[in-house]
Amino acid sequence: MTEGSETIEVSVDHLVELAKRSLKAIGVPESDIEIICDVLMYAQLRGNNQGLVKIPVRGVLPDPYAKPIEITRTLPAVAHIAINGNSGMVIARKAAIEAANLAQTYGVGVVGTSGRATSTGAMGYYADLIAREGMVGIVMAGSPKVMAIAGGVDPDLGTNPIAIGVPVNDDTMVFDMTTATIAWYGLILAQQQGERIPDGLAYDVTGGATNDPNEAMKGATKAFGGHKGSGLAFMIEIMTGPLLGNNIAGDEHAQSSGDLFIALNPAAFGGAEMFRERVDALVSRVKMGRRAIGFDEILLPGERGDRQTIVSRETNRLIIDKALYDQLIELAEE
Repeated sequence: MTEGSETIEVSVDHLVELAKRSLKAIGVPESDIEIICDVLMYAQLRGNNQGLVKIPVRGVLPDPYAKPIEITRTLPAVAHIAINGNSGMVIARKAAIEAANLAQTYGVGVVGTSGRATSTGAMGYYADLIAREGMVGIVMAGSPKVMAIAGGVDPDLGTNPIAIGVPVNDDTMVFDMTTATIAWYGLILAQQQGERIPDGLAYDVTGGATNDPNEAMKGATKAFGGHKGSGLAFMIEIMTGPLLGNNIAGDEHAQSSGDLFIALNPAAFGGAEMFRERVDALVSRVKMGRRAIGFDEILLPGERGDRQTIVSRETNRLIIDKALYDQLIELAEE
């Protein structure tokens, strides 16, 4: 949701059912609906713009001519999945589970994917999945080329998010961020709601600054944090592009992307019990530290989203952008 947009409060149960009906209406295979809905609701409940907005724009629709996926075990702890037009979210979940299983056996599990043309949603979902298996999960995603490197204005990079998940305090902690100043679906939301985006986030097609999401889509977004964020985005581009056999900007099919899933088993390093104890101790010490002026609390990665999810699930209520809700209703009734 963008500031000033009209909202509506609905029950979480109703929204889940509405999402499933909408997914079915746009042609998502029955076998994929449960997983895709789960991934989208993970983001929606956290206030992440990788949520249900992906349904009306068909960002989750697999290729109707998709072929069976191909899994290749190149080394004992390394696997590669050729997606072949199937759902990015369904295959990403499979890849995350496979990485965790490999790490359970070998201490480290690495799975790469190639040929993805649909969204994987919030990468934190998959890092969390690995962390819930007791592993450290590191997930990186390539994406369509919409972002300029620092000092440039051409869209040579994806928004290239990275997420890291760890088990902590009998739960998980997940850090999830895009390397762009604004995610692609943040532009879509602003466009749908007729809103401007903040200054300094994007270029138009001429390379000039713009706060019009329509012009930004024709031009390029910027990397966050100047050269530092840009450097991180560039390295993720390499690790999800050339490393996995995916395309780069300028290739004939540059929209084909891939993801990298890494699972680390603490038992293979300092020991699982010691790892949990030290992480829990670090969390406690940081939370009890002195607060800067103007801060009532020190929040750790993912904590705000975790709390928002808990409240929404406990109350079975969620505030959603009304325009998006109306679109889902319209789709579901088709």
